[in-house]
Amino acid sequence: MINSPRAMVSMAALGLLLCACTSEDTSVSNNSGANVQAASSNGARTRIGAVPIDGLSPIQLARFKEGKAVFEKVFTPTTGLGAVFNAQSCVECHGQPATGGTDPQRSIQRFTTVLAPQFAVGLVTQADGAPHVHPRSVALEFPDEVPGCTVEGERVPQHALASTTRVTPHLFGIGLLENIPDTTLIQNGIDSEQDNPEISGRPGAMFPGGVNDPGAMDQLIGRLGARGFVADVQSFTQGAFSTELGMATFHPLFAAPVRPNGNVATPECMPFVGEAVSLEQTQATADFQRWLAPPPKLELHGIAVRGEQVFRDLKCSSCHTPMMKTSPLVPAPLNDREVWLYSDLLLHDMGEALADNAPEGLGLSTEWKTAPLWGVGQTEKPLLHDGRAGRDFVKAIQFHGGEAEGAKRRFQDLNPADQAALISFLKEL
Repeated sequence: MINSPRAMVSMAALGLLLCACTSEDTSVSNNSGANVQAASSNGARTRIGAVPIDGLSPIQLARFKEGKAVFEKVFTPTTGLGAVFNAQSCVECHGQPATGGTDPQRSIQRFTTVLAPQFAVGLVTQADGAPHVHPRSVALEFPDEVPGCTVEGERVPQHALASTTRVTPHLFGIGLLENIPDTTLIQNGIDSEQDNPEISGRPGAMFPGGVNDPGAMDQLIGRLGARGFVADVQSFTQGAFSTELGMATFHPLFAAPVRPNGNVATPECMPFVGEAVSLEQTQATADFQRWLAPPPKLELHGIAVRGEQVFRDLKCSSCHTPMMKTSPLVPAPLNDREVWLYSDLLLHDMGEALADNAPEGLGLSTEWKTAPLWGVGQTEKPLLHDGRAGRDFVKAIQFHGGEAEGAKRRFQDLNPADQAALISFLKEL
């Protein structure tokens, strides 16, 4: 059964603590986007690009470009980079095959301790430096900019209860995910359980949307992150500036710079004084991401057509829901859109093989948000939350357990031709 979204009401106040108005342009739109990876007449494909979704107005397109510039800006200690950090820019981790994408070589480590036994606790308190490991330090990489700074990069502490790895997701189409109504997600979980009793997805949420983005205040279900911890792109963006670049932003959870190993950085390590990235800049960066064109839905050919039917026969679609729609009530150009995401965006118990003993938000150790499969064949992102399967689709399926155990066994019972057809289909997404 679908559980009620625990902690939504209690955390709703957090989403209302710090709201600042953001302008939305809803004027008549023009077609400023393109099919970024459609099959051409000779069968070749153009690569996914950092292009806007079709329908942006001139004002929105200008804001898209403004946000892209902030997304690509490279920070140093004298321009606001944190004392310890994972990257100097957003694009450093989200740059392949284009700005907004992924990076198959990059991952981050998270850990829990007695003082921070849960990701959310570590995020708020930064006890022991949790929840993120920041292996890079300004003292090592920018000695001329921070003379006298001796801070070292972080490592998973010896007293950690658990550590876990996360690979970089792509961001194409993230604004469409944000604008699928909560009611659709909940109903989708109910429908999937009726279709397949072994499935019991539930919403994930920790804090609701609306922090610095009143347009997202009605979004309570987390849909971003491996465990659906974040409901809206604005909070997702400000969290990344904090947890990856180590800098403070105008947000109740991220108002202080990252503390190296849980300690306040000395002034020698933080020469920049002021606001490294303003609220308006984070909002523009969020708009750039939410207006990124999604991975295109390609026309299937050959055995991939059979693979799509196998996908449904195995009941993979019980969790990897092919399509949902955005709300007709949100501003253009994201309103009333088909979203071919192949995910229900709900939490599911995936079994002990994928458990990491590092719960996050409402997601327990064995629970993971159904990973959207769109773009899985069009980017080189390693498969599963920690990339343990590499680009081996069969291996990724073999790690499925818990609620996905039945689907995995049905895949194992397939003949080799149908297995190959399914993998061919996945590579077309």
